[in-house]
Amino acid sequence: MEDLPDSFQSDDHRAAYIFHAAVVPSDDAVATTTTSSSKDTTSRPSKRQKVSSKDETTTVPSSGKKKNRKSDAQQQPAKSSNASSSAVAARIEGGGGNTFPVLLNGLESPEAAALRKETFEKTWPVLEERVRTVLKEANRSTLEEVTGFFGRDEDGGDDDGRIPAAFVIAGPNITSQDLLFEQLAEALEEKGTRFVRLVAAEVGNLKGALKRIVQEGSRRRRSLQNGAGDEEAEEGGGAGGEEEEVVVRKGGRKFLDYDLEALYVALGGEEKGERKRVIVAFQDSEAFDTGLLTDLVTLFHSWHDRIQFSILFGIATSVELFEARMLKSTARQLRGAQFDVVQANAVLESVVKTAVAGTQAKLRIGPLLLSQLVRRQEEQVAGIHTFVSSIKYAYMNHFYANPLSLLLAEDGRHPDLRKLLSSEHLEAIRTLESFKSHVHLSVEAGQLKHAQSLLEDDNYLTDQILEQAEKREQYLKSLLRSLLLTTATTLTTKSFTELYESALEVGIALNQSPGPFDLGDAIKRSNPSELVALITRITTAIQLGSPELLGLEGWEAEVEELVCSLTEIRDEVEGLVAQSKDNGTNLKSQYSAQSKVLRTTVVAQKVQLSRDTATLTEEDKAFTKAIDAFAELLYQNTDCDPISALFLHEIWQYDFLSPYEDVFVPRPGNTIARALHRPHDYLGCACCDKADGALVSTLPTTAILYHLYSEAGALINVADLWSSYYALVGDETDIGLDERSALARFYHGLAELRAMGFIKQSKKKADHVAKLNKMEPPSPHHPNNNSFLSTHTTTTRFGPRRAAHNPAFEAKLQQMALRLAPLVQLTTGTVHPDFPQSLLCFWLLTDDQLDSLAHFYHQRTPSQWTTQYPCPVYWPPGLTLEEKRRKLGKFIGLRGCDTPALTSPISEEVLVRMRMHEAQILEDVRRQRLRDSEAEEIRRKMGWY
Repeated sequence: MEDLPDSFQSDDHRAAYIFHAAVVPSDDAVATTTTSSSKDTTSRPSKRQKVSSKDETTTVPSSGKKKNRKSDAQQQPAKSSNASSSAVAARIEGGGGNTFPVLLNGLESPEAAALRKETFEKTWPVLEERVRTVLKEANRSTLEEVTGFFGRDEDGGDDDGRIPAAFVIAGPNITSQDLLFEQLAEALEEKGTRFVRLVAAEVGNLKGALKRIVQEGSRRRRSLQNGAGDEEAEEGGGAGGEEEEVVVRKGGRKFLDYDLEALYVALGGEEKGERKRVIVAFQDSEAFDTGLLTDLVTLFHSWHDRIQFSILFGIATSVELFEARMLKSTARQLRGAQFDVVQANAVLESVVKTAVAGTQAKLRIGPLLLSQLVRRQEEQVAGIHTFVSSIKYAYMNHFYANPLSLLLAEDGRHPDLRKLLSSEHLEAIRTLESFKSHVHLSVEAGQLKHAQSLLEDDNYLTDQILEQAEKREQYLKSLLRSLLLTTATTLTTKSFTELYESALEVGIALNQSPGPFDLGDAIKRSNPSELVALITRITTAIQLGSPELLGLEGWEAEVEELVCSLTEIRDEVEGLVAQSKDNGTNLKSQYSAQSKVLRTTVVAQKVQLSRDTATLTEEDKAFTKAIDAFAELLYQNTDCDPISALFLHEIWQYDFLSPYEDVFVPRPGNTIARALHRPHDYLGCACCDKADGALVSTLPTTAILYHLYSEAGALINVADLWSSYYALVGDETDIGLDERSALARFYHGLAELRAMGFIKQSKKKADHVAKLNKMEPPSPHHPNNNSFLSTHTTTTRFGPRRAAHNPAFEAKLQQMALRLAPLVQLTTGTVHPDFPQSLLCFWLLTDDQLDSLAHFYHQRTPSQWTTQYPCPVYWPPGLTLEEKRRKLGKFIGLRGCDTPALTSPISEEVLVRMRMHEAQILEDVRRQRLRDSEAEEIRRKMGWY
């Protein structure tokens, strides 16, 4: 352990778990704790009990051993006798404590690191508070309706003996509605109501459901009486904990933990002689067994005179389908009301506007990462808190690991920025892609002095960096205004999140077709009433903005000319509509469907269809000009560049997937397999340092067995596995374990492999274990795959097992595995995605794929590039599948794919017809038809039929 600091230097993919020195006990402390704990096991403390007398209940607390043990652990001094504890403490004080680490290979100043930490601590809390406000407002109407429904029943206005039931229609993403039920619990508990939430995955039967109701109902009351939070309530009386309360009546009789009378006594029903309200929420009602729901409803109804139960059902489908699953007798015991909630997609949209796209967001989440976050919310049905945590993690990564994030301090206007920017910061900026692109564009534009100053003059570069703060604000303001105007048109079917991603990635251009903002045709096809409404929505968006979500105020004062032009166009269109009504015509433009007519022309007994434009009146022409003027104004005021076109956008944009996927998309299978394959990366011990993924005797027992496991087949002989293991660690090796000790370790490692899901007992052979395909082991790094078990195990693949008995089949497999060199297109230099990578893939090509390949390489559609390929082929229509495959094989250079030669001689009649012209062939056909018709007429006259 003394060489621990030196063991984390060279290898990658290593994780170090660092604990604070104040809580790392020494060997003596561990021994003392173990001894004391072994002594205390003989006398287990009594549970805290509630003793009930005749008219009151009292609480008998336990000895408080858990609390004293916790305080002793906090007051116990940390003793560390080795050098590793001091190294860990120094590492924590240096960079893992309350300060951000010093970056740039230690050349960053401590003041700059402190400024990064200060900027993060000022930026994220403001954003988090806005997110909380949005989440509270999201379900406000539903919360008021539900609490009002239960409040009317509590006042006694609707007490008819039935159980009040609120049916909350949460939609198909019921599992992502944790926020709604948390807010319901908070709102109802503020009024003194006990709220118990049940989830189908946690409650399997009636006993478990009742136990959860009793425990949750009692725990809530204790926390409210003591004025403590949920943490203290869970710490003092959690389910199955040592300080669990047991309710006892007179005479010492105890209640079971699933008896509702225990809840009745805990709520104080016997003392005051009144009913207490308990609301039981079934978050995913459809997932509960129908019999369980029926039993619970019946039981709640039987306790109606003592405990006022109310039920809250979270429904993903509809109330009718849910009611059809229940018994009619059970449904008659419920008095329900239906409530609709805001869907999770709408809540996610609001959070994106606030935390990602709003003006309060100092850091821009890139389009790549944002699309992954949104896709994860949709595919994994994750809660909205997971999305917010992902955004916070992106902020933490940026400010913690990016030395250039200090430029975001006070929106780039911090007075000490010029002093804190060192030469290392400037060199790091010169390595950014946006800096390189900007320099190249400057050189191409002839701004050589500007480009040279950026590369050589640090003061000039610093001035340019500080000027980017204002340009960044202008860009974000332009981006949000363009998005707001685009959504105000209501002509796009995409959500705001999708539009925001596209705007960051490719920019905004409404007249770009095709594209994510292709609204030009939709705008021009608008009728007069739609155009007037569209202009009204645009002007309203300019006047009001979106201060609640985007934090964007109205900007009418800045674009007075635009507002005046839009108002003039609207007034003009309204006037044209009035004139058209007076003339008795409908106002239309040349872009509308009414102006397109279909003409029919008959030429030589053939009907020809053609499209033409109807005659436009003067009002129609004026309306067309008004539409063109409006579209041009909208194009000009919504145009925006992508974020990648901005200079130094990497400073205020975070678009990295690796940290996010490592944290929020865990891969436990790969992680466990790698830890067993290369344990040194995680342990950092010197004994396994030189293994480098190979099988050596110094590895832990489980890692050795895993290496042998990865080299074996589907069935593993345990006796052979033991022989291979003992050959590595036995008496004759450097480890020198005796057979008894080695056998104990062997069985321990085998049990760990079974617990981790790698192996199971085989049903075919009693002395074998079978592999499980849950986690595929990585292939060993060393090239020689001579396994100790190779002569005793079988393989899992059907092909090699059959090939071992059939040499011809093995040769065919090797032939089908031959790799084919790809052929590139002459015009673009790209390879067709369906180009066969092996000979087997070539024989699996379909008819459509063959035609696509021939068209891609200019063989199906002849052009100037057709004959430029090494082996061009003729691709006429009507070819069969095998003919197409043969021609493609000849085109890519496969042997045996040439045009087959004729083996039989051609008849004289065929040779004569091959030398005839087309006119002669047609004349012969006509004469033959004439002869056939004459013969047919003779047959009819002679009565041969």
